[in-house]
Amino acid sequence: MGEKDLKIGLALGGGGARGFAHIGVLKALASEFPIHCVAGTSMGALVGGCFAHRPDVHLLEQHLVGVCERPGLKSIENLISGETFAEGKELILQALMSFVKKFYLLNLRMMRRWLFSGREIADIFDELGLNVDFRALALPFACTAVDLRSGEEFLLTKGNVKNSILASVALPGVFPPCKRGERLLVDGGVVGSVPVRAARALGADIVIAVAVDPYIPYIRKLGTGLDILFQTDAIRARALNALILEEADFVISPDVASISWAAFSRARECVRAGERAAEKLKPEIMKFLQVKQRARRWQKIFPFFRA
Repeated sequence: MGEKDLKIGLALGGGGARGFAHIGVLKALASEFPIHCVAGTSMGALVGGCFAHRPDVHLLEQHLVGVCERPGLKSIENLISGETFAEGKELILQALMSFVKKFYLLNLRMMRRWLFSGREIADIFDELGLNVDFRALALPFACTAVDLRSGEEFLLTKGNVKNSILASVALPGVFPPCKRGERLLVDGGVVGSVPVRAARALGADIVIAVAVDPYIPYIRKLGTGLDILFQTDAIRARALNALILEEADFVISPDVASISWAAFSRARECVRAGERAAEKLKPEIMKFLQVKQRARRWQKIFPFFRA
């Protein structure tokens, strides 16, 4: 493709361990299409940031899947269990109560506001080479975060990459928010898990979104207020993401919806699912690109031409 060809941008969504599917998508697409920019939210920010820094998919897979064996991530998985929030609320609540008894009560730290300090993942980010400025990246990159105080969404494109990704992955209640001046930044997935508009803001003509949302389970009996809270939040998030994804040119949805956001031991499974889903869509993407390129050439000759 030439210099003036259409720019392809990826919008990688959040989803914890399910986000390893992004690596598989990159494996399938990067060998066929030039990726010009990447935007990510939460886990998508981590995968996208690593790829923007070193656009070598095989190295990316080796490094990121390798960190799944780290004690920090294993402790998160052990705490949350192998269930999704919606499907395994009772198991999760039991695990959380056990955690409270063992750590909060025994250590008299009743006012603690998050489960993990963030050092577990900050050290990993250092090893991944993310402690650099955005200007050092090989590809344009952006990640999203939300200010807890104002509710405003922020597109992070300047400064330190590691700190920006730490803000984007700061799942409320699990990791502490990241301070930026007066702002308290947390996981961008709070207001939308797939940053389609962020990819557009980076200059993408064509946006390929990757969504790794969990299932919304059918619950026959909503017995408690907590049941209703979990279910309504899942419905709200799905509806919001559906609206956001309408703005993408393509949406890739790997078959990982049944996997818990904390199931890091299933990372390789998620990678394979991402690769399979992207491979199926490659012919359609290629056809779309060819049509758009032809339309662009005609527009140079006839400015009022529309494909």
